[in-house]
Amino acid sequence: MTERITPLHSWDSHVHCFNPAKHPFKPSRSYTPEAAPLNALVESTYADRIMMVQASIEDGPAGLIDNLIEARVQYPDRLFRGTIFTDPEPDRALEKLLGPGDFARFHGAGVRSIRIHGSYGGHGEDATWFRRAAQLEGVARYGWSLSAQLSLRMWAAVAEFLLNNEELRSVRIIADHNGSATPEDVSSPEFEAFLGLLAADRISVKIEALHRRAPDDIRRMETVVRELAASAPAGIIWGSDWPHVDSSQAGETPSPPLPVDTAGELQALKSWLSEEEWNNMFVSNPARLFYN
Repeated sequence: MTERITPLHSWDSHVHCFNPAKHPFKPSRSYTPEAAPLNALVESTYADRIMMVQASIEDGPAGLIDNLIEARVQYPDRLFRGTIFTDPEPDRALEKLLGPGDFARFHGAGVRSIRIHGSYGGHGEDATWFRRAAQLEGVARYGWSLSAQLSLRMWAAVAEFLLNNEELRSVRIIADHNGSATPEDVSSPEFEAFLGLLAADRISVKIEALHRRAPDDIRRMETVVRELAASAPAGIIWGSDWPHVDSSQAGETPSPPLPVDTAGELQALKSWLSEEEWNNMFVSNPARLFYN
């Protein structure tokens, strides 16, 4: 483990592991990352508790489940959880991939969330995907959350639906990647709609990968982060986005990860947040979502 910056019992709520030699990426993927094995994740992590997320390029949840099972054996001093992906491609949707007993098996392995993807040609503004995903056994029976990577415009478009749909009232919803908000979005109607979802306790948000929203200088994200924390002090969680894939490079040739200073990001976040917000973001908020 790297030098301690985060509090004890901290969560990293968004990482990926890839073993394409054993679990090849899907042919229709939009980018190709290098391998990112479990041991490399553990060596680089700043957290004691880790949420591994199935990426949109993975061909089903098998790789994630293998990593969760291996992690339990290899690193019994840590807690691992998983997020599986409901693919917009019909033949790769969870309804097609999973059979009787799979949700129970996945829950036992540590899966606690289902991810909806609205980027890279995904689910888009069709808010009914939330309702369809909420009807899956993992959510309906085991109480998993729904996480989603949507553009800020998409979050604004589905805000009224998420605020008022009774079927989703008890479902925990998590916005990936800062809700896709950039420094230029501050004070925009879309950002205000997103903050409204947070303030209404309708969603939580992963504060993560600041370099993706302000690649020239992550310090430009200060106002965005402060606004997110002020709107939902009990709704912010942190993710490193390890291994920092370069999703801008299309094709089948593996692209090296982006050079990201995670320690620098953590130091910046600590200077922007109160001590209570900092500890809630790393410990109590993610524990409420993923620990059970």
